[in-house]
Amino acid sequence: MSTSVPPPLSTKTWTKSADRPLRSWSHALGIWIFAHVLGVPVPWRAVRQTDARALLAFEHERLQALAAAGEHVPPVLAFDGFSLTTGDIGETVDHQLHRMPEGERLPLMCAASADLAAFHARGQWHGGAQLRNTTWDGQRFARLDFEEQLRPGMALSTVQVYDVLQMLFSLARFLQPLGPGAVLAVLKAYDAAGPGGPALRGFIAHLLPRLQRVSRVAAWSKRLDRSREVMRLRTVLDGMAAFVAPAS
Repeated sequence: MSTSVPPPLSTKTWTKSADRPLRSWSHALGIWIFAHVLGVPVPWRAVRQTDARALLAFEHERLQALAAAGEHVPPVLAFDGFSLTTGDIGETVDHQLHRMPEGERLPLMCAASADLAAFHARGQWHGGAQLRNTTWDGQRFARLDFEEQLRPGMALSTVQVYDVLQMLFSLARFLQPLGPGAVLAVLKAYDAAGPGGPALRGFIAHLLPRLQRVSRVAAWSKRLDRSREVMRLRTVLDGMAAFVAPAS
C-alpha cells in the first residue's frame, strides 16, 4: 500500500477501482485486430484484461516509475490494491482541439508529436498514446492511462512506433480537413524532435501497402468509399506516403 498527503479539497482527483468493468471480449478483439492491421504484434494477453487488481497494480507501478524518472504524469495520492487515486493533470489535448478553430490546430498537434518524440528519446513508452490520454496546460504536456501491459512482451522500439500510430490515428478527424500536408507536418515534428524518425519511417514504409489495400477494398462500396472514416484514412495514408518518399 502506498499513500501520500491528501490534496486540498478544491483539487480534482480521479479514482480507478477494481470494481469497474473490464474490457469485453469483443472490445479486446477489436484492439488486437487494429494493432495487427497496423503490423504491431500486440500479444492477446496484453489486450484481454481479466484481472482488475493486476491492472491497477501495473498502472500504479508505472506511474511511480515515471514520476521518479521526472516524467509528467498524474501524482499517485493513494493505492490500496483495490483502488488507485491520482491527482488531476489538466484537460486533454483532444478536448482542446475540439474547441479550437480548424486553422489553429496544427501547431498544437505538432507540439504534441514533438513531445512524444522527446518522451521516447528518454527511453519511455506510453501504450495508450491517443491524445485523449495526453494533456496540455499551456506550458507542458503530461500523460495519463498506463494500463497497457505491452512491456516486456514487446520490443521497446515496436511499442514506441505503436505510440506514434496511436497518436496519429487519434488525430485523423482533425487532420483530414487540413489535408495530407498536415499529416506530414505532424510526422516531421516527431522526426525532428528525437532519434526515432528513421525507425518510424521504415515501419511506415512497410505498413503503407497493407493500409492502401484496405483503402482500395473500401472503394468497392460507394457507402464505405464516401465515409468519414475512409476519407480520414486516405488523408493519413497520403501524408504517410509523403513522409517516407525519397528526398528529391
